[in-house]
Amino acid sequence: MKRLMCLCAALLICLLTLNVRCSAEAPGDELYGALPPKARETLDSSGVTPSGGAESVGLKEILASLTELVAEHSGKPMRMFAALTALILLTSLTSAVGEAAGGSGAGVCRLVSAVSAAVIVSGYMADIIDAARSAAGAAADFTLAYIPVIAGVTAAGGHTGSAALFSSVTLTAIQLLSRLTAAVIIPLTGCMLGITAAGSADPDLKLDRLGEGLKKLIVWGLGLTMTLFLGILSVQSIITASADSAALKTLKFAVSSTVPIVGGAVSEALATVSGSISLMKSGIGGFGIAAGACVLAPSAAAAVCGKFFLFAAGVISDLFGCPETGRMIKAGENVMSVILAVLSCFFVFMTVSTGVLLAFCRS
Repeated sequence: MKRLMCLCAALLICLLTLNVRCSAEAPGDELYGALPPKARETLDSSGVTPSGGAESVGLKEILASLTELVAEHSGKPMRMFAALTALILLTSLTSAVGEAAGGSGAGVCRLVSAVSAAVIVSGYMADIIDAARSAAGAAADFTLAYIPVIAGVTAAGGHTGSAALFSSVTLTAIQLLSRLTAAVIIPLTGCMLGITAAGSADPDLKLDRLGEGLKKLIVWGLGLTMTLFLGILSVQSIITASADSAALKTLKFAVSSTVPIVGGAVSEALATVSGSISLMKSGIGGFGIAAGACVLAPSAAAAVCGKFFLFAAGVISDLFGCPETGRMIKAGENVMSVILAVLSCFFVFMTVSTGVLLAFCRS
């Protein structure tokens, strides 16, 4: 009987160890396969893998990568800024000449300026908007592979309730945000540009506040959605993590008390395996956060550069008295703000939800 109990205990330890090894080998291929080639290349060069490496990336490396991204994506916004500046100077000059000649051509000149600004801004915005749409889709696709993996590892460590909650809430939020981005937010950015272009061509329409209102509606809607889902995840995680921890401690105590001779050894083995799973979970969580940053950062850098140069062009427009061009430039800034809000929501939700999971399921 004692031999049988020892054999069962040894078999249980072997099965638990095999489960950890299989879980450690499987995530790498799944997670890497769900990433775009550029993000995969960035992670490889940084030495970040699902088994670890994210903790070795310091502030210096992050700042260097951000500087490189800004330099890489500042070319098109600079050309847009140069084109807008040339248009503003030409508009100011021709308007002054037209007013000096009697004012007959000043209105036509400003109308042409507004239409030209709309063409310039919309043309350069199209690439940034398409890149943001692709980045949001890639982030959503990555979460479809990432969330089941880290939830499965969490469940293997004994936190089944927390794993189920994390998986359901996070997948729902990310997919909802992805659908909203593709079906609502991106089309609305085009509407913002079109409305402002119409208002710039005919100031009597007073459409400026409508475009500004759309921006506020989108940003507030995103903030409310993220607050709601993160609040649900945080509150429920506290409850489920406490229940899972109590169940795991009860299991260890039961094994230690009821299994004769080797009960203490099996209980210690369970604790060791649980610690190994917790370490592996931290590695996968760090990899997920780093991968999300690599997917979203290029589009975010392009949007930041676009917003900066649009702001600079808007300052020049105000200095030279070109309100029609300034309205279109302001619309471009609003679109860039919306793009940054969407990308930030994806990254913040992935980061905070992973942090909540790691914080409440440590043992």
